[in-house]
Amino acid sequence: MGKFKLGLDLSFAKKRWPEPELFIDIVRNQLGIKYLEFDSDFIDPLYLRESSWKSEAARINKLASEAGLEIHNYFTGTMTHCVNLLSHPRADFREDGMIWCEKALEVATALGTRGLGGHFDTISSADIADPVRYAERIDHLVECARHLARKAAEQKHEFLLWEQIYAPCEVPYTIAQSKDFFARANENNPGAVPVELVIDTGHMCCQNFPHDPGDDDPYQWMKELGNITRVVHLQQCDGFGSPHWPFTPEYNAKGIIDPQRTIDTLGEAGADNCLLCFEIFFSLSQNDAQVIDALKRSVDYWRNFIED
Repeated sequence: MGKFKLGLDLSFAKKRWPEPELFIDIVRNQLGIKYLEFDSDFIDPLYLRESSWKSEAARINKLASEAGLEIHNYFTGTMTHCVNLLSHPRADFREDGMIWCEKALEVATALGTRGLGGHFDTISSADIADPVRYAERIDHLVECARHLARKAAEQKHEFLLWEQIYAPCEVPYTIAQSKDFFARANENNPGAVPVELVIDTGHMCCQNFPHDPGDDDPYQWMKELGNITRVVHLQQCDGFGSPHWPFTPEYNAKGIIDPQRTIDTLGEAGADNCLLCFEIFFSLSQNDAQVIDALKRSVDYWRNFIED
């Protein structure tokens, strides 16, 4: 049985509480969480001047350390998920996408994280429709992962994280595709950190696309791929979408994510030193007190099953 830790993705705070003193206080003192996943939208290396992001990263690193927090990884946010980056149809745009990724590694280093993570591309519909071009885009992604894993090692990181999504435009989206992708990304790559999977408990909503039995079951993903999983994003969901609900009674009543089953399945699969990281989204129509309350009740619910 692997050791599990509870963490929190900072996406809930990036518009409401961009000030480090405030989000650190919420995470440590109001929620009792020690491990953070840092959302790249707080500090994007290309829309901010280098002097700006470096000074902010250094300040956050210091404040987090003083509060006893660990910034586990720097994870791609909303802005990068809105563009094609590494899989753009134009080769020069793909090269520019890699520039963002390499700069993101620098931010991750400045924040004192253990690694960079996220999803770094979207394949166009025209390329998906052409089997040859689709295969070429996946081959390119594998090489990008291998390159970034070597760059990460140079900056003393421990891993590169790659998240599974739920559509063929964002690889990998099936269990078989994941096994192939991670095997190729890690094969014979001297001097590289391991490329490891991020499972999101709500990302098995692939019903509208070709998939095999089990691809729409979060527990099957954990069973077959838990041994290469460094981070699991926790959201409550109904199995038909990725709503990023909190773990409150009203959502637990209609959700399919059970803490004990999650922990047991991952442990039996060989997951070790795995961060179970809340990734809960909130509408701007919800007030601050509602956000904090939903997060606190989610943390308290999972504390009944795990202590870290």
